[in-house]
Amino acid sequence: MVARIERGLGDSLNSLLALIAILAVAYPVAYSLSPTVGIAFGYAATWAIAALGFNILFGYTGLLSFGHALFLGVGAYAAGFMYKYVGIASLEVMLVTGILASLLVAIAIGPVVVRYTRIFFAILMLAIAQVFWSLYYKFYWITGGTDGIKLPRPSLLGLHLEGLDFTTYHHIYYYFVLSILAVLAYLMWRIVNSPFGLALRVVRDNEERARFIGISVTRMRLYAFLISAAYASITGVLTAIHGRLVTPDIAYWLTSGKLVFLTLLGGTRVFIGPIIGSYAYHLIETVAMKFVYWQLVMGALIVVIVILLPGGIMQLVTKSAEILSREYKISIKASRRR
Repeated sequence: MVARIERGLGDSLNSLLALIAILAVAYPVAYSLSPTVGIAFGYAATWAIAALGFNILFGYTGLLSFGHALFLGVGAYAAGFMYKYVGIASLEVMLVTGILASLLVAIAIGPVVVRYTRIFFAILMLAIAQVFWSLYYKFYWITGGTDGIKLPRPSLLGLHLEGLDFTTYHHIYYYFVLSILAVLAYLMWRIVNSPFGLALRVVRDNEERARFIGISVTRMRLYAFLISAAYASITGVLTAIHGRLVTPDIAYWLTSGKLVFLTLLGGTRVFIGPIIGSYAYHLIETVAMKFVYWQLVMGALIVVIVILLPGGIMQLVTKSAEILSREYKISIKASRRR
């Protein structure tokens, strides 16, 4: 019963479309109440893309990465290099460049890292990501080091956004990112509900049986790794554009930890869980920052949520739906007896 309710609430296409519609309608209300909350919506939509990509690797394939900031960094620096050395400030070109650069890195390291599982995969990815992070620092004459690479507001669909006021610019940015999220979420939904997605679940649940029925475990993991890298790079590009600065911090291990946290916060076994987790994480962060020791407040809130809801926020939604369903059935039986 719980699994059936969970699939109906979080894994159906209708649930995804309804969630995107709610996020589109809720944004102007949130921004009118508090511009800070509206900005948090923008960051949440941006990070939800990376969370969806991370979850196909973790939730559907069973590979936990502590170094996924590697691909956010590659995407962000690809965008920075496009402007610094080529002079291109087109958001579309930056996105394509970031995806291609990230895929090249993923193709280079993927065949090696996907041969490992569990803590070995997680630590190997962390080590590789830290190597890239150190390169961004050491090659400061190329990357700008701690000063980073400053970016202007990009052009979007041929329109220059530099002269817009912040409010108008952020509205355009949010709905553009939400549109990208909607397209990529639909594409991911098709992937995880395809025979390929079912094969990933088999690999996650029982590697030996997967091999026995003829599934190439290494190849399935590599494909999931490449998809995950591409999604993370998109978030890297958008984060760099939104902040108008690329620094090595985006490739640091704390960034990888943030991605793991917000994915777990929403729930990894439900498709829309990472999206909800991203919005919940950034809204909690916005509220916590009002306090002096906001890191402590935020950390405590996340710890409490994870302890009480090990299955993420979607576990609470699922349990609530189960209780309502049970109460509805009881009321129906009682009415029939009358």
